[in-house]
Amino acid sequence: MAAIEPWEKRPPEEAYLFNPAFLGSLVAEFAREFERSKGTGVPLTYIPIALAVTLHRRTRSSLPSSTVSSLYGWMQEHEDSLIGFSERVQGLTPYIREALIFSLCHNGLRFGEGHLVLSGEQRVHFTAGFMRETTAEVTEAINRTKFVARWFAKSGSESSILACWGLRP
Repeated sequence: MAAIEPWEKRPPEEAYLFNPAFLGSLVAEFAREFERSKGTGVPLTYIPIALAVTLHRRTRSSLPSSTVSSLYGWMQEHEDSLIGFSERVQGLTPYIREALIFSLCHNGLRFGEGHLVLSGEQRVHFTAGFMRETTAEVTEAINRTKFVARWFAKSGSESSILACWGLRP
């Protein structure tokens, strides 16, 4: 398990991109969009995959524009997306854990049955002001995170989605 530096020792770029409020908001957007699409909470195992995809510019840029595109077909055409993927997931895991704890403590997320993550009582979202002020890259990461939620919601079972990305629970 990778450890993360104490907050005050993190490089500024890392602190900005991987801060618990930002990642927690991404996870909340992902969970809310998945719930809308599937009618259930999102499996906890999807969260690191989604963020490893959408925070990685090259992978994010290669995603299809519509959920009509098959995840499995897309993966066959973009097998290079798997290069270093498990390492990205492992590297993000401590930050995601920190974001989940932050969001759970602030009621932005909650756990459901088994290992499902659901939207919490507190509505967490990126405000219109934030979206106006942020960079195009952050906007793209937010929008593609919502897309991946809808895409995963219609792409089959949890085990087959994990296998598609070369991962196991």
